[in-house]
Amino acid sequence: MMARSSLIPNLSVLSLPLGHHPGLRERIREFHQSLLTSGGSTTPDVVAIEGLDRSILVDPRRLHFTIGVMTLTSKDESETSKTKTLRDAISLLHSLAPEINEIAGQPVVLPLDKMGVLKTKRQQAGVLYVGPADETNESAIKLGRIFDLVAQRFRVEGFIKEESRPSVLHCTLINASHRKPRRMPRTFSYREIFDRATVEATSPGPSEIPRLPSDLTSTTNLKPEASVQQEREVRVDFGAWAVSEIQLCQMGSHGPENEYVSCASIPLEAN
Repeated sequence: MMARSSLIPNLSVLSLPLGHHPGLRERIREFHQSLLTSGGSTTPDVVAIEGLDRSILVDPRRLHFTIGVMTLTSKDESETSKTKTLRDAISLLHSLAPEINEIAGQPVVLPLDKMGVLKTKRQQAGVLYVGPADETNESAIKLGRIFDLVAQRFRVEGFIKEESRPSVLHCTLINASHRKPRRMPRTFSYREIFDRATVEATSPGPSEIPRLPSDLTSTTNLKPEASVQQEREVRVDFGAWAVSEIQLCQMGSHGPENEYVSCASIPLEAN
């Protein structure tokens, strides 16, 4: 099956892919389905959680940590503009391999044991993600160093123009900006999602829904800023997965399994 090209062919993304793990895809798929059928709904277009619909759920095959987004052109186009080319980006990425391998040495195994939200307003959010709860452990530190190295070098060389991305390592599961048709609201109720996951995790019988312990949502005796932060994060268990390479992909592209189409990659291990 031939890959479909992007509607915006010049937009590319540097990322650390996760969607190639079948086990992770299955767990996220089941989690998404539990949200769509919350409240006993059996109608795909009727979801009990405010602001949630299928169009804003990220396809598990496309899961990744984003390092940065950039606009690239073909070689011919670059001769009449100051925009960097895809070939330039690939060359820079490959040049970073020795430094990256020195940091990692081998694929980095990272637990996805925290669920959080970004772009929040009251009990609404624009993005829901999973990532490591402890960003001070060895794997998270290594990945953070690699993330910073690549992002900084691509920014210094003029590839990445956007402002620095959130410092938290996050793999997006729900993104309201993907809503189709593009209509308001641009947010969803994240508290309802946290609560629903807690109910599923503590209900009788086997469940693949990650546990969200109620004691971790308590904000008793916390400082105001800590209380606000904890209200936006809960502990989960989506397992631990190897982050084995950095990819430069065509933004909006779709491969045979709906994955992003990779233009170049480097492994997080020495050859």
